[in-house]
This record gives sequence, C-alpha cells and structure tokens, in this order.
Amino acid sequence: MTENTSRRRFLKATAATGALAGLNATVLAQGGSNEEVIVLGGKTSGWQGWRVPGAGSENVPKNPTLNLQTGTTYTLIWQNVDGQPHNFAIQDSQGNNLQVLEPLSVPEDVFTQVNETASNESVSLNVSDGNVTGVSAGNATGGNVTGNQTGGQQSTESLVDKTEIISEQGAVQGARFTATQEMATYICLVHPNTMVGDVSTQGGGGGGGNNSSM
Repeated sequence: MTENTSRRRFLKATAATGALAGLNATVLAQGGSNEEVIVLGGKTSGWQGWRVPGAGSENVPKNPTLNLQTGTTYTLIWQNVDGQPHNFAIQDSQGNNLQVLEPLSVPEDVFTQVNETASNESVSLNVSDGNVTGVSAGNATGGNVTGNQTGGQQSTESLVDKTEIISEQGAVQGARFTATQEMATYICLVHPNTMVGDVSTQGGGGGGGNNSSM
C-alpha cells in the first residue's frame, strides 16, 4: 500500500491533500488558552504528517519536525495505518521518555470527521473526562476547532511517559501534552529506528532543555 493510498483510505480527505496539511486547527481549552491539534499516521516506515503545526505544504515528509510553542497545549491524534504494533512517546535529548502525555480516547468516526473538515469550516471538538466525544462542523471561516471541554486536563499524577501499544489497522489513539523546551523527539518505541522525528520548540514558559529553535 502506497503512502498516498493509505492516506486516502484512512483520512477520506476531500480532493486536495494540502487542505489537510495546511489546516490550522486550534482548540480553545479551559481557562482560555489555545490548544492545537496534530494528526499523524502510524506506519512502520515512518510517521505520516497529516496535520502538523506550521506545515503549509501538501508534501509533508515522513517523520515531520513538530514545531511547537512552549507553554502551548497540543492534542495529538494518530491512526494505525499498517496494522503493526505502534505507540507514541516524547523524549528529551538524552532519549528519556517524558511523563507529559494525557491519554485521550478517540473514536474512529470522530477522527474521520476531524480530517474531513475543509479549511473554511469551523469545528467543535468535544472533550470530556479523557474522551473526545464528538465533532460538529459549521459554516464559519477560519478553519478553527473550538473546544467544548468539560473534563479539563488531568492532574500530573495521571500523566504517562508513553501510550499503550495498538496493533489494529485503523485504530486511533490520542494524547494531550503541553510543550516544554526539554522535548527533543517524538517516537514509536516499537520502531525507534524508523518512526522517530524531531521536536523543535520556541517561545517562553517551557522546561529546562536546549532544544529551542530561532
């Protein structure tokens, strides 16, 4: 299965793939802070970048660099493309898994709805108690995802340093995290040699690492 075929199969995108890669989806989290959505495809040969911060091109490479703003909260949703075992973790420059991930349950139909939204649609993403419960699209312009979140972010005691392994083709997994400067890479721990990409952070309010980009 080619990369383009797998993308069509799981995203069911409207004609132009650039509409997905360039969609600037943001979520208004509790407390008034902005939360952005990242969408990836999990494939043994490399992470597929389907919605990546700052990527406006339809030709997003495998394992795209995640350009993050420290202090900003991101909701990452990814789908198992090839039916092989995969999971997700964020590491520091020393290869240590960072305990920063709040697991989210994301139904496959909700994942599909998020990725079928056009760039001129306004979308409401409902998150409650660790579950993404629904999406509704409107006719407003701007491509924003406005959150209707009733659960809020879990306490730090509930955060994990890696997600569970999922092996079912088409299965979806989600996690929320707040970017810090110590973040250096994101990785599938089952396929660390092929499914690994850089994290580049900029801005203030993060941790104590040196991975800030200019």
